[in-house]
Amino acid sequence: MIALRDMIARLRGKPEPRHARHIEAGGGGWRWSGTPTLAAPNNAILAAHTPARHRAAALAANSAVAAAAVESWTAALAGAGGWQVRPGHPDRDTAAALADEFEAIIHPALPIVARALCRDGESFTRIVTSADRFRVRHLPAGQIDASLTRNLEGDRAIVAGVEIDGDDEPIAYHVHRTPPDAPFNLLGETVRIPADEVLHIFDRQHPGQIRGLTWLHPALAKLSDFDAASDAMLMSLKTQALFAGFIIDLNGGTGGFDGNESGGAVNLALEPGGMRFLPAGTDIKFAQPGGGLSQQAEFLKIQLHEIAAALGLPYEMLTGDLSETNYSSARFSALQFRRRAEMLQKTLIEGQFLRPLWRRFIAWKALTGDLPADAAASPDYKVTFTPPGWPTIDPLKETNADIRALESGLKSRAEIIAARGRDPDEVDREIEADRIPARQEGAT
Repeated sequence: MIALRDMIARLRGKPEPRHARHIEAGGGGWRWSGTPTLAAPNNAILAAHTPARHRAAALAANSAVAAAAVESWTAALAGAGGWQVRPGHPDRDTAAALADEFEAIIHPALPIVARALCRDGESFTRIVTSADRFRVRHLPAGQIDASLTRNLEGDRAIVAGVEIDGDDEPIAYHVHRTPPDAPFNLLGETVRIPADEVLHIFDRQHPGQIRGLTWLHPALAKLSDFDAASDAMLMSLKTQALFAGFIIDLNGGTGGFDGNESGGAVNLALEPGGMRFLPAGTDIKFAQPGGGLSQQAEFLKIQLHEIAAALGLPYEMLTGDLSETNYSSARFSALQFRRRAEMLQKTLIEGQFLRPLWRRFIAWKALTGDLPADAAASPDYKVTFTPPGWPTIDPLKETNADIRALESGLKSRAEIIAARGRDPDEVDREIEADRIPARQEGAT
């Protein structure tokens, strides 16, 4: 009988309940009652995209913890010194000129892109060119019409404002003429912008995903509750601190104290070092502001650990709390965070923003006649991007380790310099410039 039931289930394409129980995650019963499931993640992302983005924007503006998370990820992806551009052109002056011109475009743009990635879950940048100018214009995520979804002729369709072909590749974006927060917005009208003019940067977590989801989404509910709980504790402590104590007089008097009567209550002021005999039936209870606060603070600290884990940030970076940190734990935490940040730098910042933008930049330079017509296909105009370097935890130890690695052949000099966020060619030029005065002094 069991075998027949299993065969029927297989024919109907349903899971076999008897076998599903062998893996607890696929079983049933009261233990899984109420546990959420995510059967259609892309549909869920499209449904949650706009409300989650609005909530994340509000928390990033009002919550200290959410704001710290957004700015920490922005600094990690964009870096303090920005990204270094190293064109492969054999002529140093030409390569330096191209690098300087392109860096002037990307350095102001990178913090905006990184901040939008974390806060909104996606960044839209439109490439605007003219005969004498190449620039980028940032589009708010709300300006791409997320409510526009419909089928088109052939295999084309519009999903949340993104027009895709039969291979699910974006071919255009339907953009409101004005941002949603413009004084006189025209949200009812959209403009179709070809995909080759727009850089849509987001972390694709599921195949076929069309729009991004705010990076704060795993912790949005906790961030909101934490902010409310922290404010409530602060106001409670503030209220408790307003009262020094309370006098209990069973005879209905003031317990032998004189004060100002207001609203049926007597307010008293005490002087330091004073002593007083209390009448019979009188008792004083002094207020204890902050009673039980240590247990509440410890619980909130645990919540902060969970929030930091959900946001992919070290607890110390999110809170600035270094009370339980030593060198080993700080280094381990930093290395784990750097591994994730470097992955996002490579796939999002370089892969989805810098490289496509460089290709358009070189093509534009070729159209204007500043570069050869075949520059886009020439190896002379390939490029290497160097991400910003990470601050060292122990400069002496890490520098000695790099020297040992260089001497043993485990690392190259260029790799060590690039890891510090510098361009090896630029470092060589600076070293050469430092040596020139020494040669001149020696010659004299």
